Amino acid sequence: LHLEFYALTIILVLIASNPFFSFVSLLCAFLYKSIIVKKSALKSIITAAVIIAFVGVFNMLFAHYGATVLFSLGKYAFTLQALLYGINQGFVFAAVLFWFTALSYNLDGDRVLYLFSFASKLSLMFSVILGFIPRFNKKLGEIRDAQRALRGGQSPEGFKEKLKSALDNLSALISYSLESSIITADSMTARGFKAGALSVKRYKLCAQDVFLLLLISVSFIYIYYSKAAGDITFIFEPFIKIKSFSPAALIIFFLVQSVPFIVEVWEGMLWKFSAARS
Repeated sequence: LHLEFYALTIILVLIASNPFFSFVSLLCAFLYKSIIVKKSALKSIITAAVIIAFVGVFNMLFAHYGATVLFSLGKYAFTLQALLYGINQGFVFAAVLFWFTALSYNLDGDRVLYLFSFASKLSLMFSVILGFIPRFNKKLGEIRDAQRALRGGQSPEGFKEKLKSALDNLSALISYSLESSIITADSMTARGFKAGALSVKRYKLCAQDVFLLLLISVSFIYIYYSKAAGDITFIFEPFIKIKSFSPAALIIFFLVQSVPFIVEVWEGMLWKFSAARS
């Protein structure tokens, strides 16, 4: 369910090229991320604002198209159309970033194993690799700190010293990874991860999941059809123009993008109600 929603959302936002849909996706992603990440919403707002401003100004500075000139420097004209298109792309980048952040919190190792249960060895390997990446990054930082401490807190200077330091760090990281792999393999064998072992699935597909799958699939099919039929076309050049607009498609898109937020709020309310009754 999570995989389908995120995949369809990201694909649609990338191909829609419509600021209304991009902004709606960004808004829903921000609301959902603010609930599950439990961090300051102000930080997310600042991050999105920086991304939007940077992409908008960058596109205006390096893409010279459109008829509405804001200002000129020499032979280069900087246009409103290029700025607005960059802002739209900033909406897209920020929305995709927030959705991927939410995905990283939802798609844990157990869900990966369940999702690819038809290929248990592949899913287990993928789950272990996802766990190794942050561990290796953290370990590499510890190795760098240790090497810097051995040098009295001084950073390597010159190409040869930097190359030698990088090779030493790589050698230590490879040694750690080999040792960690052996320990992980022994631990998994001791815990029953071997040929013929029984597996227990923590998740199952229930009626609510089937309903949400059908709802999301039908909604995205309708929106994709509207895009293919030219019902939600927004033109950025040479003039800003809404060539065609479908309120129904935008409303459906907003509702389907709000599904994770609504489900999270609803489950939180049920949990608090259950805790209050007990």
